[in-house]
Amino acid sequence: MKQIATVTGILHEHLAEVTVVRRSACAHDCENCSGCGAKTASITVRARCDFPLAVGDTVELYSDNRVLGYAALVYLVPLAMFFIGYLCPVDVTEAVRYLCAGAGFLFGIALAVVCDRLIRRSHAVMYQIIRKI
Repeated sequence: MKQIATVTGILHEHLAEVTVVRRSACAHDCENCSGCGAKTASITVRARCDFPLAVGDTVELYSDNRVLGYAALVYLVPLAMFFIGYLCPVDVTEAVRYLCAGAGFLFGIALAVVCDRLIRRSHAVMYQIIRKI
């Protein structure tokens, strides 16, 4: 996935800190939709770079496709655990099935949170600056 970012700091020769403006699904085309009032948010990330940069440069940033896998983990694991919790117990009342489904969902959320923390600590999502604009 490619995005436009602004260099906000140089950490060392091959690592820069960049700020990316996150876009919503509507791309903030407020003239065509009468304005929804959605606010734009920005995030700051570290990115590798193989050429010299200066603070304030506008760059094109590439993030690897693992981001989609992480999103699937966060959204699909709790859902899958909900259905496993509901369908696996046999010969129990419906109330127990509901409790198992809820417990499975909460376990899936906890698993996703733990995985997210491990991913953030390992800096597994890496960004690469492709070019200066």
